[in-house]
Amino acid sequence: MAYMRAVAVYVISDLHLDENDDARLFRDDRQGRALASLCEQIAHDGGELVLLGDIFDLTAMTPPEKGLRRFFARLAVEAEPRPRRPVAALVSAGARANPLAIDALARLSERVRVTLVPGNHDHQLASAEGGVALAAVGLRVERTRSVVRTIAGRTAVLQHGHEHDPGNAEPASGGEVMTQVLHQAVIPFLRAHGPQRNVRMDAARIVALRPEEAVISVLERWLTPKMSMRAANPRGTLYVHSVRVALIDFRRLLRRPERADALLEAQHATRARRKLLPGRIRDGDRHLGPPQPLAAVPDHRHRPRHV
Repeated sequence: MAYMRAVAVYVISDLHLDENDDARLFRDDRQGRALASLCEQIAHDGGELVLLGDIFDLTAMTPPEKGLRRFFARLAVEAEPRPRRPVAALVSAGARANPLAIDALARLSERVRVTLVPGNHDHQLASAEGGVALAAVGLRVERTRSVVRTIAGRTAVLQHGHEHDPGNAEPASGGEVMTQVLHQAVIPFLRAHGPQRNVRMDAARIVALRPEEAVISVLERWLTPKMSMRAANPRGTLYVHSVRVALIDFRRLLRRPERADALLEAQHATRARRKLLPGRIRDGDRHLGPPQPLAAVPDHRHRPRHV
């Protein structure tokens, strides 16, 4: 009787490889070396690597579709909006800024199976253009929306998790707009005007806030009262104000930001209590029953949940 060789499955997610030197989560000089060491271990074990979403932060590298130039002009930010670029250019820029990480992943993909699940920050990688862009930087990966593996006789379904978040389930949703606003509008604004005198601030580090809408309370403490009122005035600018409402998209709240704050707080409390209901997950043409929880892992917002 033939037995299949057990293969160790390594899963990593949320590297958020970006091109910005300071306003990014992944530091190639530090985390890139650690990732390279892990890749060598996976290759030595003959294992498999699953890249479970948000490996690149293509959303952070993309400016909002419109309005950014007016935002800079109204708030006296001397910056030129970046152009919106195709997927290949974004992936190439992220690869150039993170050579250690990309080289390690590329070399590993030549030796073992590497599977990539696009997340909400790199959903573009699911397209044909995304596949070409990955191959161009040396990443020979399989792409799929979810990974199904049998572990210890039980079915494990691996997903990034944004599919279950109404604010991030679809491209161009509130969560994507919020990320674009945070990186392309809010950070340049904070760098241009700075905080109150009694506040020490590294504007670039607000990208580490989770959930991202927590930036609202940070902005209220950093900005001077005069500038805070100006930034929150929807007639003066839509973008800083839209951070308040991007996830809930209530147009009627544009003139009532305090109600937006209350709804966001209620939304967070509800999500914290909510449990993912059992359902049927499609894998190709097969239907899989709900997998039993195997472990507590972070979801796409870096919060622990059971899968």
